[in-house]
Amino acid sequence: MTAVTTGRTLDENGRPVADTGFTYEPGSLLAETLRDRSGPLTSHPTRPSWGTLPTPTDDDPGTHRALSVLGPGYDGPPRHYHEVSEEHFEVLQGMVAFELDGTERRVSAGETLAVPTGVRHSFRCSGPELAVMRTEIAPAGRIGFVLPTLGGLAHDGGIDNPLQQAAIAKRLEGDTVFVEPDRRVAKPLTDALAPFARLRGYRGGYGKYAQPAFWERHVEQPEV
Repeated sequence: MTAVTTGRTLDENGRPVADTGFTYEPGSLLAETLRDRSGPLTSHPTRPSWGTLPTPTDDDPGTHRALSVLGPGYDGPPRHYHEVSEEHFEVLQGMVAFELDGTERRVSAGETLAVPTGVRHSFRCSGPELAVMRTEIAPAGRIGFVLPTLGGLAHDGGIDNPLQQAAIAKRLEGDTVFVEPDRRVAKPLTDALAPFARLRGYRGGYGKYAQPAFWERHVEQPEV
């Protein structure tokens, strides 16, 4: 059967942008996972990363689950740690290399990894094929609301604005800490910029990025 391309960024006219999606084989594990996903497919417009919005699990509304599809060469989110939450990762396909407090651990399909509260971590796609994994975070805290905003702002071109970054950092205080820049430098800067950011209308999260309609306008959705 012919491989299917999906997840491409859509331009202002709704047309897919070349070389921004990924392919899967009909009937494959990835096809089944996409079919069973909860909510729309999301993406980053310039990095090989796709996923779903974090949603509460059926058995515990305080735990949020999301799907991630990572392309070869994806070098991960900035190193960070959660002050109140634990994360659990289940790799379904491919291989993901995790950095945990400076130590690398490679997790292959069928394996799981728990990241306790306070552990500095990041991850990357370390193999030649797409990596697919499920993530659960408990309690979801504020990062569950901010994550869609980070992806949405990347599509809207606002992620690099210093005032926007200060608003996000302020929203995540007491929840999630990004290791770089050094917190001793970053926190005073955030504290100084955050009041101006709020006066200018910047927020640490925007509800529109948690709405399926935004992602359906910006990302080609799988037809499985």
